[in-house]
Amino acid sequence: MKKFIIIALISILLIFAGVVYLNKVFLPGKIKSLLVSALAQQTHKEVSLGSLEFNIFKGLVLRDLIISEGQNVILSTRQANCAIFIWPVFRKQIIIPSINLKSPYIFLERLKDGSFNLQDFFTPKKSKPEKSGFRISVYKIIVSSGSILFQDETLAVQSRKEIKNIQLSLGLALPASVKFNFKGELPNNPPAFIYAWGEYKILSRQLSANLSVNNLLVKDFEAYYSGFGLNLISGLVDGQAKINLKERLLHIDVTAKAAKLVFAKDKIRAGLDLGLTTKIDYSLQTKKISFDGSCDIQQAGISGLDFFGELKNLYGKVVFNERSLVAQGLKAELLGIPFEVNLGIKDFRTFALNINTSLNLSFLPGIAKEKLNFTHISTALGKAELFIKLHPDGKGGWVTQGRVDIAEAALKLAKHDFPLENIFAAFEFSQQGFSWSDVKFKYQGMDYESCGELSNFSAPKIRLQLSSRDLSLTGVFEFTGKKIKITQAKGKYLDSQFLIDADIDNSDPAGPQVEAGGKINLNLASLSGALEKKYPAIKNIQPKGQLGVQFNLSGPVYDPKNCFIRAKFSSDNFSIYGLNVQEFLADYSQENKIARISSMRAAFYGGVITGGASLNLDTVNLPYYMELQAGGVRLDKLKEDTLSKNKNISGIFQGAMKLSGFSGDLNKLSGSGEFSVKEGKLWELNLFQGIGKLLFAKDLGSIDLSECACAFLVKNSSVYTDNLKLKGNVAELSGALRIGFNGSLDGSLDVDILSEMVPLSGTLKDVTTAIMGQVGKIGAIKLSGSLQEPKYSFRPAVTNIIKGLADVFFGKKP
Repeated sequence: MKKFIIIALISILLIFAGVVYLNKVFLPGKIKSLLVSALAQQTHKEVSLGSLEFNIFKGLVLRDLIISEGQNVILSTRQANCAIFIWPVFRKQIIIPSINLKSPYIFLERLKDGSFNLQDFFTPKKSKPEKSGFRISVYKIIVSSGSILFQDETLAVQSRKEIKNIQLSLGLALPASVKFNFKGELPNNPPAFIYAWGEYKILSRQLSANLSVNNLLVKDFEAYYSGFGLNLISGLVDGQAKINLKERLLHIDVTAKAAKLVFAKDKIRAGLDLGLTTKIDYSLQTKKISFDGSCDIQQAGISGLDFFGELKNLYGKVVFNERSLVAQGLKAELLGIPFEVNLGIKDFRTFALNINTSLNLSFLPGIAKEKLNFTHISTALGKAELFIKLHPDGKGGWVTQGRVDIAEAALKLAKHDFPLENIFAAFEFSQQGFSWSDVKFKYQGMDYESCGELSNFSAPKIRLQLSSRDLSLTGVFEFTGKKIKITQAKGKYLDSQFLIDADIDNSDPAGPQVEAGGKINLNLASLSGALEKKYPAIKNIQPKGQLGVQFNLSGPVYDPKNCFIRAKFSSDNFSIYGLNVQEFLADYSQENKIARISSMRAAFYGGVITGGASLNLDTVNLPYYMELQAGGVRLDKLKEDTLSKNKNISGIFQGAMKLSGFSGDLNKLSGSGEFSVKEGKLWELNLFQGIGKLLFAKDLGSIDLSECACAFLVKNSSVYTDNLKLKGNVAELSGALRIGFNGSLDGSLDVDILSEMVPLSGTLKDVTTAIMGQVGKIGAIKLSGSLQEPKYSFRPAVTNIIKGLADVFFGKKP
């Protein structure tokens, strides 16, 4: 036992002495310099070592070890512990099975050729060492609480990032590979954690690794994705990746989840949460990349779409590769309306985003008001297929193009009672405007078609063509703020043609102000047919023919009486109540709420009618005044267009009248006038026809009423005259007559026989007639009934008749 203790003590003393010798003599004097030289030779870097000592428990302890290249420190550590195999030392070979680095600083650089600056640490030297030189082999490195500054030289813009709290196990495995296990932390808020493990085969330069990250800020890796034109402003990523590098081809399988990602591309900004799976292939030699994968968008929003505004609540699945991107059935919300959208990018090199979706047209009033400043759409119903293409314009903006296909839709315009129904349309649009063709719709039971274009949304200009069975219209409409300019609006409605220019100002909240002018050629027959339902009295007027109107108008169209109007009416031929008017001309003016026909002239059955009129629009009862003059009107021509065309009526009419009254109240009509008919035959007029039968025998021969004249008054719903004179070839009639507006008759006419005109045939009737013809006034005719059915009664002048008989018997002559 004592012997064992003595041997143990001697051994301890020897070991102690050996350790002291090593630490005081051998290691500092020879091994330190040899180790520094070997490390420099192995790494091809500059190496400095503060001290080297041996510890029974730790092995060699290196203090203040620094490996550098120029001004760049590659590795530095205050303390490194390593075991060492003794016997290879005598063969000038230092083999370190493992080295432990505590709190080291490591500069890891990825070189432009894709290799790493630390690979030489583990690569055996192929050249023969010098006779005095040592060769060092390190098989394993363990790092605790270290930090790495990683620099990547393979990118267009150099990337540098520091990783702290590193735990690393890096070791050489047979036959020639490096296995590693890594854990680190990026000092962000919140901190990002990185885990990696794998193997790098040195000779074949083949890497197999796994990478896992948590809370990774995507902004930290901007250098890797900025080349694709993406700008990731913010976002956190959790993900795993399997990495394989072989024959300078890098393959990565990625599965990741991202939260609060914010992308920016020119004016477009997108925020989203997503799940991602992708496969990436990258050639270190050609710098070409290929990838494909899918992205499950859980929540996203896109702003900056110039035309459509903000896209909200977007979710769905996107499939992509390095060339294209496709998404089917994405759900989103635009202008508060949910819809489903399909989108795709055919080629990222010529970036263009293609979108198609089905839309509910209920969003149309909102977007028309917000984007087009068009407030005249009240409601919209139906579905539409929307196709959009977006691509950069090369100037920091985006070009928007698209198409909308609409079928069986309905649209109601503001201030219009009837909607546009059964709409079929195709619209092509861009940021500059839109166009449409083959648009079909129904309005108030009528089918319409349209085509046209709108340009410049900020100041819209519309070129429009519209047609239906009754209407055709073309025109240019320019919108500037609240002003509308209409240029060359021309077309046809119910065979009536028009050409109009107008300026409309909607600045006044009370209603639009209009400056307009143009020409209208009215077809009175077709126009009256369209208005018969609303104005039944037009049917009785029976207007026919063409009436031309040339006009200028200014003022508030919502209040027509306050408008200023100048108009000229003309027609070669038109008719009312079946009567034809030729060479019609009239000048109309309206100013200060007074409407005037300053002059009117018309050719009327061989004669001329002239006149004028005025109307006060500033009162409720609308008082008016008119004057008419007629001369040279031939009754034989006039009767041809009346029910009396088969009667023997002729004569030349002339007259004048002045009337005043209140619109809609004939009871207050008043006026005066006069007329005469000469060189005529009037007995067969309905009014006079019964007078001849009452007075004379049918066989007296031809009885002509050749002249008629009177002055008259209009009042109390009647036309009055006290001096109606009718002159014929046998008798003269004179007296008073009243014709009511309802057609009633009331009058009394004195009858005077012209004796020189009475023929004799020897009959009793002839004698009686001859006797009466000698006495002048033989009586009076009382008129009653109506113009359609006049009634007559005769009251003879008895005294005159007896005197006439006495003169006959006693042979007296007048």
